[in-house]
This record gives sequence, structure tokens and C-alpha cells, in this order.
Amino acid sequence: MGRTRNWNGGATFSYPRGGSQGAPAAKQCPFYKKIPGTTFVVDAFRYGTIPGCTAYFLSHFHYDHYQGLSKHFRHAIYSSKVTCNLVKKKIRVADRYLHPLPLNTPCDVEGVQVTLLEANHCPGAVMFLFQLPDGKNLLHTGDFRADTSMECYPALTGCKVHTLYLDTTYCNPAYSFPAQMEVIDFAVGVAVEAVQHNPKTLIVCGSYTIGKERVFFAIAEALGCKVCATRDKKNTLDCLDSDQVKRLVTLNGRETRLHVLPMKDLKFNSLKSYLEGYRPQYDSVLAFEPTGWTHNNSVSTVANIRPKRHGNITVYGIPYSEHSSYTEMKRFVQFLQPAKILPTVNNGSPKSRHAMEQIFQQWDSEGKQQSLASWVK
Repeated sequence: MGRTRNWNGGATFSYPRGGSQGAPAAKQCPFYKKIPGTTFVVDAFRYGTIPGCTAYFLSHFHYDHYQGLSKHFRHAIYSSKVTCNLVKKKIRVADRYLHPLPLNTPCDVEGVQVTLLEANHCPGAVMFLFQLPDGKNLLHTGDFRADTSMECYPALTGCKVHTLYLDTTYCNPAYSFPAQMEVIDFAVGVAVEAVQHNPKTLIVCGSYTIGKERVFFAIAEALGCKVCATRDKKNTLDCLDSDQVKRLVTLNGRETRLHVLPMKDLKFNSLKSYLEGYRPQYDSVLAFEPTGWTHNNSVSTVANIRPKRHGNITVYGIPYSEHSSYTEMKRFVQFLQPAKILPTVNNGSPKSRHAMEQIFQQWDSEGKQQSLASWVK
């Protein structure tokens, strides 16, 4: 066993060293993936069978959260219906191990009340509210994009959260980007204008295995057209049990001007070759690459978005993030006023943890001052 350290409220975790023969020790599940007072873990499949764990919770179907999960998994998995559909379809985990839970409905899991809340991340992504028999409430956000609508969630109304397991992907004031709907409206406006200017424009939208669907569905609704997807993408979208998917998604590229491609295929040469397959129906490409915040795409307002052009190919990198911006995260935390925060991202170094602790303390202090000012008024 390696060193142990106490951090953020005295939780203990370890850094394993190699075994006695020099072989690396098996990965140990870190404390921030375990729910105290239960035998539950969240997004901890990469650690194999965890001693003492009786229930494995999966917040959403992104690889960094289900990594390690295979068709040979033989333990109870709790998640949303959409995520369970995806796990069954893509990984082929047996039905008997999948336990889909409804949204916004308290469910008893081994004596713990568990409520799934929409996380505003990718389809099927949820936050888990664990309400323990001793009265403590623990909220695990999984990956999420905080939104003011979450402040109206009945389960969170008047709920005193003891521990918040927080998605801290962008927990730095430098991470500022537009609201999701602003970016969607921008993309829709650009697409509509392009088609009006040139009816032979082929619209392409990049996507991951799951995620960014709101962008291309909004464009489809605005243009009154269907969405052409690859067979693999359509199989994934079918897992959403969505009427919109059934109504709009097609495999026939000749049937619509809006196509969805993997992000890796949005390079100029790839798009040029793709266009050749649809001539003379189309003679130009307008592509959207929805990404989060990057140093090369650090725009705080849609007015600053600029396209890249190469002949008849135009590509817009749009700052459509499915993680909270710094200000959105701050507002959510100040709304909840948790007693304790455990960051679940970028928590691997003492320097990073200390920086986030300083930020959390600042938010807490500001929140208390605002509450006092409001009370005085």
C-alpha cells in the first residue's frame, strides 16, 4: 500500500505502489467514486470488481465513464433508461444486470432513496441524488452542464446537500463560453442563411457516439428536413426512444441536405471527398464542429465565431459545450450551498485540488454575503 492523504473533509484515499515482484498493483477505486454510508460506486467500471460494492451507478454513456465495462460484467448497474439501452445495444451487457430508473422519481435501492435528475449533458445523462437513512443527502453530478432550470427541480427544492460530487471540468475563471441555446440559435441562423443564399449547400454536423444531438436536430427543424446518419449512428440514436429520432433520422443521404458525420471526418479533405459523392445535387459544404472550450476556440460570445474556408468548404467551430462554464458552475454551487464539495475532474494533483478548494471557499463566502445582503433588505 502506498501513501495515504487526507483531503477535503478528511476523506482518505491511497496511491498504490507496485507489487512485491515489481508488477503494478491493481487499480484501486478512488474515494470520490464511492458513496459513503452505502456500498455504491459511481462511474467506476475501470476498477473491475470492487470489494464490498453491491451496486454500480453509471451517469451516462461516454467512454471515460463506462471504461472497463464489458459484456462479461456480472453486477447490478443502475442508470437512466436511455443509458441502459445504450449499454445493452453497444456493450451487450445482459438484461438481468441492468436496472433502469425513472427520472425525478425517488427509488429505493438497498434502503437508500435514489433520484435521477436530468444532467443537461448528453442523452441519458443524469445526476444522482442519494438520500441516506441517516438523513444525509449526497448529490453526484456525473458530467453536467448547470442550468438555471435545475434550481426548480423538486428534488433539490429545500434539499440540504451534505456532499456535492461536482463535475469540475471547467472550474477556472478562464473558461467562459456562450449559453447552449445561443450557440444553437447561431448555428441555425448560419445554416438557414447559407441555404437561402445557395440551395445546393450540403450541411454537415459533427457528432460523437452520443452527444451534440441538439445542434443538428435544431437545424433539421429549422430547415424542415431530415437528418442523414450513418447506420452505426442511427443504431445509437434509436436507443433514445425518441419520437424526434423516428421522425427525422434517415439512412438515405439523397433524402436530405443535412448529414451527421463523426468529428474526425470534418477535415477539409474529407469533406471535399464526401461532397463529390453527392454532386450534382450539392456543390458546397457548410460544416459545424461543436466542441467545448479550447485554446483555439475560446470565444465568450457567438459574435466572435469565425469560420474557416477552403474553396467551397466552410467549417464553423462552435463552442457548444456539454459541461458547465465557470459562471454556470458557480451559480449552481451557490444555489445548493453544499456543506462539502468533492471535485471529480482535474483532481489528480495537489496543486489543482488546492486551486479548486480556494475557488470553493470564495464561492461560499460570496454566497453567504449575498444571502446576508438579501436578508438585510
